[in-house]
Amino acid sequence: MIRLGLHHAEKSLTRRFLGGIVAPMAVLALLLAVGGTWVIKAAVETVNDRILSAAAHAIAESLGVENGQITLDLSPAIFGMLEDNARDNVYYSVRRGAEVVTGYAGLPDIAPHGVPDKQVVFGQGVYRGMPVRIIAEGHRLPHIADPVVVVVAETLGAREHVAQRLQRGLILLEVILVGCAAVLLPMVVRWGMKPIVALGREMDNRATLDMTPLPVSDLPQEMRDLGRAFNRMLERLDASFQNMRRFTADASHQMRTPLSILRTHIALLRDGDANAPDTRRSIEDIADAGERLERLLVQLLALARADNAQSTPIAREALGINRLVADIFAQLAPRAVHADMDLDFLAADGDPQVMTNPVLAGELLANLIDNAIRYNRPRGAITVSVEPDHDLVWVSIEDQGPGIPEAERAKVFTRFARLDRDADKPGSGLGLPIAARLSAVLDARIVLDSGRDGVGLRARIGFPSA
Repeated sequence: MIRLGLHHAEKSLTRRFLGGIVAPMAVLALLLAVGGTWVIKAAVETVNDRILSAAAHAIAESLGVENGQITLDLSPAIFGMLEDNARDNVYYSVRRGAEVVTGYAGLPDIAPHGVPDKQVVFGQGVYRGMPVRIIAEGHRLPHIADPVVVVVAETLGAREHVAQRLQRGLILLEVILVGCAAVLLPMVVRWGMKPIVALGREMDNRATLDMTPLPVSDLPQEMRDLGRAFNRMLERLDASFQNMRRFTADASHQMRTPLSILRTHIALLRDGDANAPDTRRSIEDIADAGERLERLLVQLLALARADNAQSTPIAREALGINRLVADIFAQLAPRAVHADMDLDFLAADGDPQVMTNPVLAGELLANLIDNAIRYNRPRGAITVSVEPDHDLVWVSIEDQGPGIPEAERAKVFTRFARLDRDADKPGSGLGLPIAARLSAVLDARIVLDSGRDGVGLRARIGFPSA
């Protein structure tokens, strides 16, 4: 019965293929021609632009300054690269503002306002009656106020010749492909399995916890029962994940309450009359263990929330970053005061707007500020500042602690990883991994570097500007 069913399906799919092959093949050939032409043009332009960029960079590196004058010392190899006839005509010039220091004075100016140091600009133009591709690269020289601009231009004949050769090859390959397909029509019954292939591709491209039912209406009749069974399995998995998320939320609420009560009673007991030294030490050990347990549980729950947020959509809104930082600042200021540390907040002008999730962003900032308080030096200062920068708004948290060596800054983003010097200090190695995960969820950037004068650690978070 199974073989008969498969044979019937094969015949059905074969008829569908033979009846509908002409139009799809014509469309496919057209798409290949259009797409191939675009890819060829882009590839040829990329390769030639790299050569132009190399020439401009070589000229820029050959510039110098003697007695306040710009000098150019090109090696014969660079002149050979510029004058190679097999690569069309190539022209160059070196400009300082509107002044042409050396080279061809009539080259089109694609950067009339200059180019920053080490930056490049590409453009098109016409020189000596011929279309040219132009690159302008900025280069800063000692004792020269503004970056000089190195301009290199190349005619387009070689590019067009190479592109035409590749396009002719593409057309030949398309003809061969269409001919082979016409000969092998009876053997391509797998075309009828296209809905199943598309379904498999959709499954591969899904997020880890996306449990949306699969569309089964486009599947062949023989495969729909399998698709429905798979959807039922997805429903059961989704119910399991929902239970896990509820457990995380409930645990976060339930664990905080008893731990807070425990710390309250221990505080009362500590303030009472405890005459025995051993009793006093036991109370201190219990308090310390309770605080460590609370922090560990809070961090584990925060990490679980960050993992869940990364696999499911989160709500974002435009909000003022100054207000958000100030709220977190107010929450943690008593801890800094208790630790005898100065906590300063430098707000940005106008309260820049960022697009983020206020709960997760607040947790991210609180995590990093708490980390700065824990690892700062005694009686040190912590500075939190806000600074807009193009499409990002940066929040910097800077302390005066021992900092993190540059060679180990990637290591500290690994869960439970700790520096050797901190092995005897309280901590679990989860603070910065949680910050990194929350940054990824919020499409923010996190950067670690040294503080002012190389002292301490500065953690910078770049939030997307609204």
